[in-house]
Amino acid sequence: MSCAGNKNILSSKILKEDFLARISADPEHEVQIIYTRVDRKNKKFFSSTFQVDPKKYFYPASTVKMPVAILSLQRLNELKREGIDINKNTDMLTAAFRQNQIPAFVDSTTVSKKPNIERYIEKIFAVSDNDAYNRLYEFLGQDYINETLLAKGAFTNSVINHRLERAGLTPEDNRYTNNIRFFKDKKVVYDKPEAYAAKEWRHQAAGAVKGIGYLNTHDSLVNQPFDFSGKNFYSLRDMEGTLQRVLFPEYFAPEQRFDLTEEDLAFLRHSMSALPREYPFYQDNPAYYDSYVKFFMFGDSKGLIPDEIRIYNKVGTAYGYLIDCAYIENKSRDVGFFLTAVISVNRDRIYNDGKYEYEQTGLPFLARLGRAVYEYELKAK
Repeated sequence: MSCAGNKNILSSKILKEDFLARISADPEHEVQIIYTRVDRKNKKFFSSTFQVDPKKYFYPASTVKMPVAILSLQRLNELKREGIDINKNTDMLTAAFRQNQIPAFVDSTTVSKKPNIERYIEKIFAVSDNDAYNRLYEFLGQDYINETLLAKGAFTNSVINHRLERAGLTPEDNRYTNNIRFFKDKKVVYDKPEAYAAKEWRHQAAGAVKGIGYLNTHDSLVNQPFDFSGKNFYSLRDMEGTLQRVLFPEYFAPEQRFDLTEEDLAFLRHSMSALPREYPFYQDNPAYYDSYVKFFMFGDSKGLIPDEIRIYNKVGTAYGYLIDCAYIENKSRDVGFFLTAVISVNRDRIYNDGKYEYEQTGLPFLARLGRAVYEYELKAK
């Protein structure tokens, strides 16, 4: 459970620095922040919030990959209980029988050179790989994703209803998910048929029609607001609650926890916190520096993140929105806290034009916010 308390720490202490105060106070930036301290003795969370409105729309971008990655492991456990010999290393081949679907048969980074759920999850957290998310979305389908997260209480009003970075897919296309087959020793151990979502999943968040214009799929400017009403929505509270269930499952009632083994939880925690250089398939790629998907504290730098600081998180970047949902830990200093925030940096209010102030405003804001909370935690100790 999440307990509200110390509501004014953010306003009274953290956001006092000039840059943080100016940006957070500007309505143009749509800033929302949750800072949560952990009471390990009583197994409770105490949150300070700033402008948090779970009914106000922002585009969640890649943060939706986090619950989909988690649910993929839960779904494997359910299949195992049905007697199916399957695990996260089982070869996973995705077919494409419908127009606009894409197959996936090869992955050069695995031992078998075939895709699997383990590698998809590692790619999602290490570099926010879009294709990896799409494959797990296709494995689970809209109904399973949303119904399960609602039943766990991890979703209150959030909705996941589409693949990412797939221009031209209609809502109807996204209701269809591919036929996927899992193989062991060249034999099919599980055949997940093509499926169609029984329900139309749409969020009810307010203010989903935004801006003054957008570039369409032909890169032509359309001089009318951009409609996000049919897209994903993931509130900050739901985001934080999802991450908390992985790091502190014992703080939740059994029916609110994910159906995961200790091995699953350890794997997720490692994947969420590992830096790209910790994987042989990313370590020689200069594009994937330490802070590539670690916005808090380090997002304004491309230097090395100190070994004593571990950040378990998922970020999102799209349409001028930057989001980070993180648990930041330094065991040597006895520090550990949750921080979740969103900021919009779209000065011209035109979507899809690639003109966003990520480097000038968004990343510096999140980095400095993370450092301010971290310093506050050190002093509080």
